[in-house]
Amino acid sequence: MAIISLITDFGTRDEYVGLMKAVILGIDPAAVIVDVSHSIEPQDVAQAAFMLESAYRYFPADSLHLVVVDPGVGTDRAMLYLETDRQRFLAPDNGVLSLVMASGRELRLRRVENARLQRPVVSPTFHGRDIMAPAAAYLSKGVAAQQLGPEVDAARAVRIDGLRAGLAADGTLLGRVIHIDRFGNLITNIDAMALRQLETIQGGGSLMVVIGDHVITGIARTYADAAAGQSLALIGSRGYLEIAVNAGRSQTLTNARRGDPVRVCGHGDGR
Repeated sequence: MAIISLITDFGTRDEYVGLMKAVILGIDPAAVIVDVSHSIEPQDVAQAAFMLESAYRYFPADSLHLVVVDPGVGTDRAMLYLETDRQRFLAPDNGVLSLVMASGRELRLRRVENARLQRPVVSPTFHGRDIMAPAAAYLSKGVAAQQLGPEVDAARAVRIDGLRAGLAADGTLLGRVIHIDRFGNLITNIDAMALRQLETIQGGGSLMVVIGDHVITGIARTYADAAAGQSLALIGSRGYLEIAVNAGRSQTLTNARRGDPVRVCGHGDGR
């Protein structure tokens, strides 16, 4: 028995998530299934990659993370099984594993292609139910990973370039909004390490966070560091820079959308 986490873009309006769980439990009734999120924006592989990175590190060792955000479902794109030294992953080969594979951990990768570990009839539009869910369930029951399919070179897996924020020639840190949570907070792809590096380059002093016409000076520690209704920037629980409004919604105030650019620079360089 293993813990199986689920990340999909299926939402909860339709039967898709429930059917995946039914297939898993039909093979391994003792499986423990954890819903991380089913609210990934449709076909947004990059958002799913960040959600996965934010979540998997909090699970017990040997947990299995099943990600179904699959714009290429039914095509010849591969299905992958990835093992690191502590965690296991099942996902399409479309870049959703990019951040996990960039973690520096030892990687062992296989193609998922053994028809005996799939449902008898595989729909070309629902590999999550017919290929990935059965594979997860058989792994949970103790089937050896070698039975899934052949090993492949991790260097050949699809990677998404530019997921992380980057430093421009003028010393400005360039990122973007990757997620907007239910509180209206804007979560960016600028991580705490990148901010620390920028502070070192700038030689101390306050940093400025710029999104659209909105400029925030300094990095706060908590949401309450700003007065009610005021904007602030802070490192959120995911370890990434967030733009928030104390007792309000930054999304509403800034009219921001996922993908909007965010800049961080030294004080006085924000315009």
